[in-house]
Amino acid sequence: MLLSLIKYFRGYVEVSLWGYAPERFFNLCSNHNILLWDLCKQGDVYCFKISVQGFRSLKPLLQKTGTHIRIGKKNGIPFLCFRYRKRKILFASIFLCMGILFALSRFVWKININGNDSVTNDSMLKFLEANNSSYGTHVSNIDCTKLEEEIRDCFESIIWTSVKREGTTLTIDVQENLSIAADQPKAKLPKEFQNQEKKGFDLIALHDGTIESIYVRKGTPCVKQGDTVKKGDVLVSGALPIYDDSQTIVDYQYCTADADIRLNAVYAYKDRFPIQYEKRVYSGQIQKRYGLSFGDSYVQLPWKNVPYRQYTVMEDRIQLRLCDSFYLPLYFVKRSYEDYETVRVNYTMQEAKEQAQKNLSEFLKKLTQKGVLILQKRVMIKKGKNNYIVSGNLAVSENTFQYAVNKEQLPDTENEGNASDESE
Repeated sequence: MLLSLIKYFRGYVEVSLWGYAPERFFNLCSNHNILLWDLCKQGDVYCFKISVQGFRSLKPLLQKTGTHIRIGKKNGIPFLCFRYRKRKILFASIFLCMGILFALSRFVWKININGNDSVTNDSMLKFLEANNSSYGTHVSNIDCTKLEEEIRDCFESIIWTSVKREGTTLTIDVQENLSIAADQPKAKLPKEFQNQEKKGFDLIALHDGTIESIYVRKGTPCVKQGDTVKKGDVLVSGALPIYDDSQTIVDYQYCTADADIRLNAVYAYKDRFPIQYEKRVYSGQIQKRYGLSFGDSYVQLPWKNVPYRQYTVMEDRIQLRLCDSFYLPLYFVKRSYEDYETVRVNYTMQEAKEQAQKNLSEFLKKLTQKGVLILQKRVMIKKGKNNYIVSGNLAVSENTFQYAVNKEQLPDTENEGNASDESE
């Protein structure tokens, strides 16, 4: 392939040879290092290809061997340029395109992220954008070694990373620590408290419930397993009591409380949605449109208005590239428009139950993402005048609490013995 390109750029001709001693002619070409290729015989005529420089050296060889030659076809860049030598705009356009491609090759237009699980692609892309390493960044501004260190520092679950750039493609390979990635999110110290020194911070309950388990790493426990607490009650105090020889509290050492606390709570769940809903009735008519997209701009080729009043759009985007690692900021877009009409219908009881279950599943999914364990759910659906009403209770187990500045309150006497054993 590369040799064919070199021959095309240098130019070559396809010729026909006949005469008295063609075999001697070929021997002389070999002795004079004149390259011939694609040699074939058609009757008494030999056909082959030869470079422009080699063709100019054939005159004395033809005279010695009594052979004749005729040019059949001229190929290559030199002949192409000579043929279109008066079309200056064409050559200017070619050089302009080459200049644009060279300019585009100095930026990143494709980012591949591999090996991530807990860290989403959106989070990684936001990080790259904040560190000036996202789409459209000049390749000279990307330090792969420095970027690897910044990724490991920013994402605790990532223990290994590799960043490499090829052409206009930036490839990021990461490996995560599964044990860290699987940890449930913990409460963080609020920003307004972070700069306050010599103060303790308590852990307080976010909801009413019963303590399922408690393990204190730092601080003074104010509750024990099985205790019933209310919202705002102090679970672990950030004040560590200091006793004298007579077991009298003489002072406090303040710290930021830290603990794993599982709280059994009951959430009240309520949802409602109208009896009527808009249903799409598709006619089956689909029209396809094609276009090009550059950034936020889209050009449809050819431009035609969609004949439907209401329609859905399905879009497929393919990023254009010149090779495996040379992507362009240009997308080929295929859009499918499907016609439909909107009609208002009433939910049947079965459809209403399915919609209520769908809404409930989305609500439970959000709770699960926050580390809440669903123990039991009791939900009922009723039909009102204009709405379906869904209500019930959810029994959950959660590891949620929030920080508050310590109020310097003494723990209960029944917990003092545990405090001296479990506090640090």
